[in-house]
Amino acid sequence: MNAIIIVILTLIIIIAFLIMIYINMANKLVYSKIRIDEAEKSIIDELNRRCELIKKCQSTIEKNTKMDLTLFHELEKIQTTSISSYDLERKVTEAINIIYLVKNDYPKIEEKKDFRETLRKLNESDTKIDAAKSFYNKNNNKLVTLLKKFPYNLVAMTKGIKIQPYYEGKDIFNEDDDGIKI
Repeated sequence: MNAIIIVILTLIIIIAFLIMIYINMANKLVYSKIRIDEAEKSIIDELNRRCELIKKCQSTIEKNTKMDLTLFHELEKIQTTSISSYDLERKVTEAINIIYLVKNDYPKIEEKKDFRETLRKLNESDTKIDAAKSFYNKNNNKLVTLLKKFPYNLVAMTKGIKIQPYYEGKDIFNEDDDGIKI
């Protein structure tokens, strides 16, 4: 009778230990995933802020130049549709590049206070978006590292956590990435 109780208690202790290990691994994976999601939300929020800044520049540019700003109008349409943050960022970057071209081609437009202020805010936005991308890529790198380890990949399958692509524009070169390069 004592031997059966010892075996049962030993099994209970082993099972409890395995459950604690599983919970610990799951928490690490979920924590990394949450941080990645937070970073992506920050990037999307900042991209939307940049779209608003571009709209402000658009009105100033239209008043002071005779340029056709179809890309800016496309950006408004794209913003209301559901596209990836990568594609939105590409369109926003194109529009910002046009703004800087206009600034160089029409030096008098820079005399407008609201235009200068919007350019300053766009520069601040660059810093914020770069920081968010760096945070995203750093946490994504941690997640990818965990997902490549044996027990973590099994736990990730049970939790539905998958490898996320890195955000573009960062210098992350990991030769073991299995094709998840930027």
